[in-house]
Formats: sequence, structure tokens, C-alpha cells
Amino acid sequence: MAKRDKKSKKGMKRFLVFSDLDSTLLDEIYSFEKAENGLKLLKKKKIPLIICTSKTRKEIEVYRKKIGNKHPFISEDGGGIFIPKNYFSKKVDFDYDKKIKGYYVIELGVHYKNLVKILHGIEKRKEHKNVKVIAFNDMSVNDLMNDSGLNKEQARLAKSREYDEPFKLIGKKPAKAKFLRAINKKGMDYTKGGRYYHILGENDKGKAIKILKKIYKKEFECNSKNGKAKNSQIQIKTIGIGDNTNDKEMLKAVDKPYLVQRPNGKYKFKGRNIKGMRKVKGIGPVGWNKVILDLFLDLDNKKAEKLYGKSLEILKKFQLNNGAILASSPKGRYPYIYPRDHAVCILALIDAEMFGRAKNALKFVFDSQNKEGSFPQRLDKKGKDASYKPIQLDNTGLMLYCFAKYIEKTDDKGFLKKYNKKINKAVDYLKSQIYSEMHKHNKRKRKEKKEKKEEKYLFFTPNSIHEFPPYEKGLEVWANATCFGALKLLNKVRGKNKDKIDLKKLKKSMEKFFWDGNHFIKTIRIKESSSVAEEIDASSYALADFGVFEDDNKKIRKNVRVIENCLWHKKLGGICRYEKHIGRNNGGWGPWPHFTLMLCRHFIRLGKRKKADRYLSWILDISQNLQLPEHIATKKEFEEWVEESKNTGTLREDRKIMINNIRKSKPYEKGLAYSVLPLAWPHAEFVRTWNLYKKRFL
Repeated sequence: MAKRDKKSKKGMKRFLVFSDLDSTLLDEIYSFEKAENGLKLLKKKKIPLIICTSKTRKEIEVYRKKIGNKHPFISEDGGGIFIPKNYFSKKVDFDYDKKIKGYYVIELGVHYKNLVKILHGIEKRKEHKNVKVIAFNDMSVNDLMNDSGLNKEQARLAKSREYDEPFKLIGKKPAKAKFLRAINKKGMDYTKGGRYYHILGENDKGKAIKILKKIYKKEFECNSKNGKAKNSQIQIKTIGIGDNTNDKEMLKAVDKPYLVQRPNGKYKFKGRNIKGMRKVKGIGPVGWNKVILDLFLDLDNKKAEKLYGKSLEILKKFQLNNGAILASSPKGRYPYIYPRDHAVCILALIDAEMFGRAKNALKFVFDSQNKEGSFPQRLDKKGKDASYKPIQLDNTGLMLYCFAKYIEKTDDKGFLKKYNKKINKAVDYLKSQIYSEMHKHNKRKRKEKKEKKEEKYLFFTPNSIHEFPPYEKGLEVWANATCFGALKLLNKVRGKNKDKIDLKKLKKSMEKFFWDGNHFIKTIRIKESSSVAEEIDASSYALADFGVFEDDNKKIRKNVRVIENCLWHKKLGGICRYEKHIGRNNGGWGPWPHFTLMLCRHFIRLGKRKKADRYLSWILDISQNLQLPEHIATKKEFEEWVEESKNTGTLREDRKIMINNIRKSKPYEKGLAYSVLPLAWPHAEFVRTWNLYKKRFL
């Protein structure tokens, strides 16, 4: 064998990830989109991703280019190892068999023509007359397209075999088993992939992995600090991810083997003879992504502390001398006080034990209370009503919740006494907004339908959190959760419930009428012909965040899973408020940091640190100079929204300010639209979430 030319390259990390492609990194339509977060993480940490598949070199090259992979790869079930020239440092020598198009090739497999000859030689024998072989060599490109579902280019590349021939067997099981035994008698081997058998030499993925691991070990030794590291000082941890029986040898050869679910949701084999193998919940790239994030995602605690300090700095900066907390900077889109945002900021100040600031902030809003006991939708800096929308019931619920939380933490009885009348007035207002009716419900019992009347006992809000006309009026899940949380906490700090609002009945009604069997719905609209807004909405997590249900409640856990599945942005990451098709994509549809942080608290409360780390790491990654925006969108989504706003005549002055600020920002130059940077609300949520995280895990 020849010796490779010596050239240089910097050292690398001491982890190696070996991965299959089909139904592992790629889904059924050959997309890796659902694995993008994991791919980005491996690049960030400079961990080599080594593709190890039954696909050909030319097929692999297509996907390597798409994902920006420049590492060695293993083709055709271990038939060939392809090492890019100049990849390893000049001190690392290894044997290779040939050079082709920028690679050193280590050949473990039998050449393709010999495999085809052996395969058809076995078929021609009389004892196999009851078996028909259809191999790739027998198929035209069109035949393969029709048989495999590949497009023309994919089929052409799949036929460019070098060390492995895929084939189908047509016949009865005993005859097929006899044929496969004949392959072994010829000194060849076979594997079974998703659609085809593969005939190959004595090569397998495991043997190829062991060879590459030794070469990497030399690389890591050469790049150690003194260049003279002993073997025992270099620890290479190998990870293997596959989905099928032809991945067995790969999974046996690695330190940490993982098996993802097949497209039907099942696992291809049990893997009892594979030491330490773990079955991952998640089909193909979903499971793949989970493995990578769970293994390599670690939280930057120092950066989190810096963001925590910056968040408090922003909250203090946005708070005026009279206690008011602006939603954004005076030159930003929201130079006003919104009781909802204001309330969340107060909760953050309480968590940070800035009780004086929290008290002043409470005074500001309570002193602006409306005659009937509610609070304005928006206030100016002097505390005057500057509303441009109807009353939002959650404003009242949230301010009561903040007040109760402040009393709980400080036991400030003097403050409670001073504002007790205003509290009673606000509670009376909530009471006046209870919508109650007897609801007919069909329930199957003893195979007969019996009509049963159940009371719908919920709060009505004239305007929802979304400020989106179709959803503005109704029995909204967010408003009901915040009001419930407020009343529950008020009862705790004020003593016996004198409000005569039946919280048990309210909770039962929320569970009954908001739960649709799969998730908690957004809004029950009681006046429109279409009575229910069934879409999943991130705000529905408020049911746990404000203590209606515990986080380990089965319905809450299922609801969070649906939120993640439907609202986690596949390209940008993070939790979106609502699904894209809803239509209110203010600033372009995309993820919102404050809703992402709300969901993060769910995993903290359940003790799921890795999942919480994943959410918090996203927050840290998207922060700009330790500042958090209202939400993020791609440049394309943002510009589509701008055009839509122009065409529909909804381009208000505040939106023009936001658009101008986004286009001048650094993220915009990189293809991202950061709306309202910084916004007080997500910084308040980060303070609350990081404090909870530290109490739970640090």
C-alpha cells in the first residue's frame, strides 16, 4: 500500500459521531431539516460527523455539500473509507489503497463488478430457480426511480456503486433464505437495509469505524499540548446513530450506540447483543437531533449570569421615577406602559428581591385603576389611559397576581391594608366578567346516549392577548389562567375567600371546555357562528405557569408536547406564539423569547435539566449584545409581512418605527429580523427563569 502525502491541519475535538443517512439523519423525503439544530451544534463544537451508510460516494457527497460536512465518510456499508486530502495533520501517517478526486481511499470491500458477477452466478444455479433477483445493475435509472421513490438524479447517483450491490429477492421465504446462505458460502456477506438486501465482501461499518478511530487517535495525540501524549492520555468517545439492521456492526463498534425509530414509529431490532444501546424516542432526524443535543448541549452559565445582570439593568433603565416600567425604550416601538408587560416585569423584580422597585411599580398601575375596577389596556408615562384597544381581562388578573406575590414575599401588611379597597374592586370586576351557562353534553353510558347538563363557568375577556380580531372576544385560556392564579394567591395572602368566586368550579370548567382531547384550545368564542378557536397556542401553558394545574399533570405534559411539535420553529429554533397560518404575523412569523422562556420553566419544574438547557442555550444564542427582542423572523418572512401591511393599510406609525429599526440592525444584515430590541418582557421572563433554574439545579 502507498503512503499518504504529509500536509498540515489543526487539531480537533475528542468526540466522533458516526451516523447513518436514510431514516436516521434524513427523513422519508431525504430532508435533514429536523436535525439542523444538532448539525449546528456539532459544527459549533467542532465535533466530526462521519457519515457511515450504504449509500454510494457520489450520493454521500451531495448531502455532505448540503450540510457543509468536510469530514471523512464511509460508503456502501464499510466498503470504502474516504479521507479528504489535507484533512489530518502532516505527522499522521496511514495506509491507503488509492487516490481519487481529493480523497485518500481505504478499500475494505470487494469491487463492484465482482459482486455483480457472484450475485448472478448464484442466481443461475438450478437450486435457486424459485428465486428471482432484481439488482441495481439490472435496473435502468427509470426502473430504480419507480421502485425506490428516488428522483432521477438521486437514482443516477445510487447506481454509481463501487463496493456493494443492492438487490431484491422475489420468492418464498425458504427459497430466499437458501439464496442468502449461498452468498455466505461464496465467502461474501449480505445485509438488509430499509428496502433492499446488499451483497458485499467481508467489510462492514464496524471495521471501517475502528480504522478511522485509530487514525483520529494519532491526530489527537499529535495535537496534544506537548506533542508526546501517551495513548492512555487520549480518550476518544465514539457515538453511533442508526435505524436498521445494517447498522448493527456500526453500533457494536462505538462507545455509545443509539437506535432511532423507523418511519412507522417502531424500532427495527431489539439490539440485545449490542452493549449499552439506547433506543431513542423520535423518528429518524427527530431522534437524531435529540441524541446530539442531549449529548453535547451544555449551558454557558457565565453568559447566562451576564444576561441576567443585563436584564436587570434594562428593567431598571426602563422604570421611571414614578414606578412605571416602559415596554421598550422611549425611542422604540412601545414607549408606553402595558399592564401585562408591566406585571411580568414586577414579578421579575420580586424574584430579584428588588422589592422597593416592585412596590413603586404596583402603586403606579393601581393608582390608574378604572372606576369599575379594571385597568387600562395601555398607559402613558404619567399614568393616563392611552388605550387603543378594549379592556384586556388578563391585565387585571396579572396585576392582582403581582400584588399577591409581593405580599407573599414581603408580608407588607401596611401596603395590603392601603390598597385593600382597590383589590376588592378589581376582584369584583373579575366576578362581573364570569360567563356562566348550563351546557348540554352528550355522554355515552351503558351503550346509550344520555344528555347531561354541565355548567360552563369561565371568565370572559373583550380583547385577547393576541390583539387579533377573530380571537379578541371570548372565553380565553390565558385570561382564565391568570385570573385563577391571582384569586388563588390572593386567598392565600388575605385569608379566607370572601370573593365568592368558586375556584373549584372554575378549574373544572377550564379542564372540561378548554381541553379538546389533544391540547388546550385558545379561545371559546361565544357570539360568533364559529364557536371555538382550536389552534394550539403557546399561551395555553399559562394553565401550569399560574398554578391551575401542576406541571406533572398528564394534560399539561401532553399540551407542552403539542406546543413543541407545532410551534418550535424548525429553522430558527425557539417557540412561536401561534401557528403561521393564523394570520397575525406581526413583524414576520417566528419565535418569541418570552414564550420560549415560559416553556423552559415547565422543564425546570419537572427537573429535566437537559431540556431546560436546550431552551436557555437558544435564548443565549439569539441574544444580541445581551439584549432580547420581542420576536425573530427570517428576512424573507419579515419583508413579506411589510408588503402585506402596506397592501392592507395597517402600516401604523409605531410599525414604521419598528421596520426602520429592524432594517438598520446587525441581525438584518445576516438575514434575520429582530423586532423591538430590547423588549422588557423577555428580559423579565429571563430573570424569573434563570432564578428558578439556579434554585433547581445549581
